[in-house]
Parts: sequence; C-alpha cells; structure tokens
Amino acid sequence: MTMTKYEELCEALQQSTKDSMKYREKSMLFVGGLLTGFVSYIGAPPDRVKYLPPEPRDPNTIYTPAGAVKLQEDGWWEAYVQLTLVYPELKALFLFRTRIEADTFTVRVGDSERTHAVLDGDATALEPIYEEAFTGAKEYFTGGLQRFLDEVTKPAAPRKIGFVVK
Repeated sequence: MTMTKYEELCEALQQSTKDSMKYREKSMLFVGGLLTGFVSYIGAPPDRVKYLPPEPRDPNTIYTPAGAVKLQEDGWWEAYVQLTLVYPELKALFLFRTRIEADTFTVRVGDSERTHAVLDGDATALEPIYEEAFTGAKEYFTGGLQRFLDEVTKPAAPRKIGFVVK
C-alpha cells in the first residue's frame, strides 16, 4: 500500500523531529561533559562552581552543566563555567563554544578563533581545550597591572599610578 503525500509529510516531520532531538541531546551531553571536565581539570571546589547559560539567564536558577547549554543563532552551542576565586573574591567566567558535525565536535574557548576538533569519545583531546582556558585566564590575571599601566589615556601618554601633591 502506498502512502499519500500527506502521510509522507507526516513521516518526514517525525524523522526530522527525532533527528533534531538526537542532535540536541548529543550536543548538550558533550558540552555538559566538557564543562564538568574543565572543573575537574582545574580542581575547583564544588561550592565555588556554577554552570551558566548565555544571557539572558535567571539569577535564581541553579543550572546543571547540560542545562546551561544553549544553541545560539550562529549555530554554536554556548555555556559558561563560573569559578568564584578568592582573595580578592572574583567571579571568573569561562565560555565554551561548540559545533557538532557527524562525530566531530569543534570547540572554541571564549571568543578565540582557535578551534579544537574532538572526535566523539576522545577524552584525551579535551586537555588542550582545558589548558587553553586555564592559561588564558592565568595570563590575564598575571598581566593585569601591566595592562593598566599600558593603557593610553592621552595620545602617547601611558597611565601612571601616583599621588597628586599640591
């Protein structure tokens, strides 16, 4: 018995819905694992970690790693790890962006154009991603004073720290 055109459309919609749900689940599980793997790599205490979606986010919601993952209009899945660092207390945000094509995940750290290709199930390929996020943050923190001093407030005049004496 042949299907009507209507039945063919219904079947195509059902298959498309199944494929979309499978893609979404695969994406959320991978990025969720990426986030928890990063936290483990850093060795952060659990009470100093939050998983956050891109803005807008509900400040009263506690997000799971997979629950923090959101698909953006540009086709990248995004999620943040927020680490609360101490002395002085600072909430550091680490952005991870991921795209999925077949069995390969493409990952970017923050707004970096550098990409990392990760085959499905290859946990060893995640370490360079974690190291890029860690190194970038550490270099940012250790270079903070120099960045402040190098900022230009006037053409050809670097900012100085000091006192005005009258």
